[in-house]
Amino acid sequence: MRIVIIGAGGIGGWLGAHLSASGQQVGFLVHGRTLAALRSGGLMLRDCSGGEPGTVTARIETPLASDDPVALTGTLGGDPDLVFVTTKVDALPQLAPALRRLTGSTTGVVSTQNGISAPELLADAVGKEHVLPGVARVYSAIISPGTVGTVGNTGSLALGEWDGGATARSSAAVEALQAAGIRAWIPDSIWAELWRKVSFVVVQGALGAATNAPIGVLRSDLRDTFTQAVHEVVAVAAALGHDLATDDAPDPVTAALRMADAQPAGATTSMQRDIASGLPSEFDAQLGAVCRAGDEAGVPTPVLDLAHCVLAPREAAARARG
Repeated sequence: MRIVIIGAGGIGGWLGAHLSASGQQVGFLVHGRTLAALRSGGLMLRDCSGGEPGTVTARIETPLASDDPVALTGTLGGDPDLVFVTTKVDALPQLAPALRRLTGSTTGVVSTQNGISAPELLADAVGKEHVLPGVARVYSAIISPGTVGTVGNTGSLALGEWDGGATARSSAAVEALQAAGIRAWIPDSIWAELWRKVSFVVVQGALGAATNAPIGVLRSDLRDTFTQAVHEVVAVAAALGHDLATDDAPDPVTAALRMADAQPAGATTSMQRDIASGLPSEFDAQLGAVCRAGDEAGVPTPVLDLAHCVLAPREAAARARG
């Protein structure tokens, strides 16, 4: 398959390294220091489960990388079959022209961002018929430009067509990911799958940022608060028609708590780390979007609203600093 990865950070580097190593035609749309790093030193994936520097699990010596979508498509030999969009949500509106140049008549554009905002933003750029909402689950982060570290297993990616069901396109995407060693599947409802991740990762990020605490503290000292916030997300999702129960996990709140209990005690989310560092974050796209969805659905979200009020001034100050 011809595959374009937009971004080569924690998610993009993880996906691109595995897909390239499995023999797929992969090109990276990147710029600045990342583009220079890929061209000069290649792309390296390290398993840092035992600490840095970790063990090299994949290395692409000369990845195809460009900041020009037209040149990238030309070098790949045609329109990509898949485009994985791995940048932060804030970058998506500015990416619209590049996305339109990359998207051919049958191209699937896969979202990987946390929260519920990205698929709609991608649809605004290329149309719903091209968007495959995706849910990535992996602990990965940039060690340095061109080097990405992961912790734990090889990660997973669920995806599906906008209106549900499996198609030849989505099935081919899953097969490519599985061949690359990434657990992948098409859920019964990709929208419910998105909300399942929100019920854990947005709650963890919001409460973790508000209290400056990792998951080990949230699941112990603040377990009641964490549980209530998960209840709020599940209730908002239900009001919007998304049942988060599954055969394996009939109680979605219990499932989220089980996931929290399984994480390394020091784990934090990318949004939480950005806020702690005084950087602009995905605060609005993640927490803000859920609070607004609750308001629109008439579902109270007092714990999430409190976290929003605590964090909003910090996010505004970070954005004012640029």
